Order: sequence, then structure tokens, then C-alpha cells
Amino acid sequence: MNKLVHAALPFGMVGGFLLVLGFLFLYLLGTEPVGMLLIFGYVVVPVFVFAGIKQFRDKFNGGALYFSQGMSIGFLVYILMALISALFIWGFMAFKPEVFEAFKASNVALLEEKRGLLTEQLGEESFEETYRNIQDMSVFDVVLNDFLRKIFPGLFFTIIISIILKRTLTS
Repeated sequence: MNKLVHAALPFGMVGGFLLVLGFLFLYLLGTEPVGMLLIFGYVVVPVFVFAGIKQFRDKFNGGALYFSQGMSIGFLVYILMALISALFIWGFMAFKPEVFEAFKASNVALLEEKRGLLTEQLGEESFEETYRNIQDMSVFDVVLNDFLRKIFPGLFFTIIISIILKRTLTS
């Protein structure tokens, strides 16, 4: 197996399953797990991207790391984490549609709570359009949102971490 994949796979898998456990934990606590998992992901993704890149550099590549190697490892880690998380949320909501309805209701309630501020800043038309979009939201929208909210921060953190951990060995 390619040493890049071999180094990234455990971190992507464990990170993805940690996101699943976080979702289940939040669900069992009775909180709205989808929105909270998005925040939780901003902490978990960079930790596992860092660990995967560092592991590759130190254990698989003799202490050297090129930027492209760091980017490849990071990509594999955060893509795997995003896939596991998104697929789990999709499956969970298929069996427990009330979780989706609670997420939608919490977004509508938040929008209603901030109505005055939003209409003042954005106008009534924008508020009404946002309200309609939330009402028309589907499970696919939630799953795609979760996936993208792991991908974009993952890319951002991978670039930074790859630069920080980059090291070439001179003979």
C-alpha cells in the first residue's frame, strides 16, 4: 500500500469515527447534534490532519516532508473524515427523521429570534428568502453542508500545517 495512504488512513478513520461518536453523544444528551457537530468538526479536523501529517513525516518518511506530501496526507485525512461524518448523518436521519425536523426547527427559531436585526441589516426580502430556503431544506442539504464544513477547514488547516511541518533533509 502507498505509504501516503497507509499513514493517512488510520487518522481519517479514527477522526471520522470520533465525529460519529460526538454526534451520538450530543444526540443522547438531548441537544441538537447536527449544528453542534459542525462546531465540533472545526476542532477535530485540524487535530487529525496535524497528527496524520506529523506521523507520515516522522515515522514513514525519515523526518522529511515536502509540501506536496503534507497536502496529500491532509487531503486523505479530511476527505475520509468528511465522508464518514456525512454518510453517518445521512443514515442517521434516514432512520430518525425527527433529528432533521429538530435541526430545521432550531434554524427557523433562530431566524425568527434574529428577525429584527436581519431585516434591518439585509432587508425584508432577504429575510423572507432565507426563511423560504430553510423551510425548503432537505436532508441532502444538511449532509452536503456537513461534508463541505469538513472539507474547506480541512483544506485551510492542511495548507498551514504542511507549511509548518515541511522539512527537507540535507545530506
